[in-house]
Amino acid sequence: METQTAAGLTVTEAAAAKLAEVLAQLEKPRAAVRVYAQGHGHHAQYGMTVDEHALDGDVVLQAGAVTIRVDPISWTQLEGATIDWAATAQGEGFVIQPARAHEGCGCGGGCGCNH
Repeated sequence: METQTAAGLTVTEAAAAKLAEVLAQLEKPRAAVRVYAQGHGHHAQYGMTVDEHALDGDVVLQAGAVTIRVDPISWTQLEGATIDWAATAQGEGFVIQPARAHEGCGCGGGCGCNH
């Protein structure tokens, strides 16, 4: 599986193709994808949404034909992350795997995060 690294964010070929397909289906081929984080460490939740307006301070990346925007606060958790498109027996969808998901949580592994 080929990947594209866009200045600190890795987007697999499958994810980039699916993102472009989604934007085309929504008839918004020039819109961007906003990737965000809510929370911190292993309690963080990650998501994406279609975004038509850049905000001051956004980190703007290009993955193939898709523009990705990340707000500066989310970027502190998403830098180094990988975005993939996965199909499993449970379904299919985007998977955001942060590079530092367990960094600094302070649980000592007690929460089951295996650090």
